[in-house]
Amino acid sequence: MSIKNVETNHVEKFVSNSRGAELGFFKSSKQVLECFADKNNLPLYRMAAYVNGKKFGKNKADATGKRFAAPLKRILAVALPNVKLIFKDGKCAVDIDGEVDQVLVLNAIAAIEQLCIVKCTIKDDKFDSAFPKPEAAPKEFDAMVWAERQLKTNPDQLEVMIAALQAQRTGLKVAA
Repeated sequence: MSIKNVETNHVEKFVSNSRGAELGFFKSSKQVLECFADKNNLPLYRMAAYVNGKKFGKNKADATGKRFAAPLKRILAVALPNVKLIFKDGKCAVDIDGEVDQVLVLNAIAAIEQLCIVKCTIKDDKFDSAFPKPEAAPKEFDAMVWAERQLKTNPDQLEVMIAALQAQRTGLKVAA
């Protein structure tokens, strides 16, 4: 089957719209930073609400933008490291700790422009190098939380689990 008409080629339309969404995300992020640099926070509020699936003004809550939440967070972490977004009672606000470093904002805008020029995706290495993923601190093991989870998933196997753990401590094999 050959599909000549692009309007009826749903695969081509889907792929181009998905690609356009990522390019649109980069262009929107650039505009958000430019407006923020000009002391206009409204685009930042609107975009942050959209990617977090929250209602903002005339924009309704929608889950389609949630795939852009982590990339926006990475961009904001590089461009505005001392700015924290706060959502409360359907409103968005920013908490700025100190002065906004305009050099960081301008560098992020330039980096986004370059990503737009090369038609980068949010999963591309170029995006990763321009806006690296933050280092996640390793979670500390909480034995009580683990024990509660095990008991909840297998309540009738408590004695067997205790015997298996004690056997692990002594290095013995226990039949379950």
